[in-house]
Amino acid sequence: MMISMLGHLVLWGAAALQAPADEFSRIDQWVRDWQPTESDRKFEQIGWVKDIPTALKLGKQHGRPVFVFTHKGQVNLGRQ
Repeated sequence: MMISMLGHLVLWGAAALQAPADEFSRIDQWVRDWQPTESDRKFEQIGWVKDIPTALKLGKQHGRPVFVFTHKGQVNLGRQ
């Protein structure tokens, strides 16, 4: 009976050691599948600058318009 119990413990231990590897590979695949695609990352193609003179200079060089974003208030509260 003792040998039978030891056999079951060994089998359960082997199954327990095998499960995390399968789980980690499943999670890794899930993370890879959820990564943003090129079309999702178009926001990163915007040429951000910190001041208006630099933006105007780059806009003229590349023949592109300049969009000025300004903000007053507390963005984290969603109100001014």
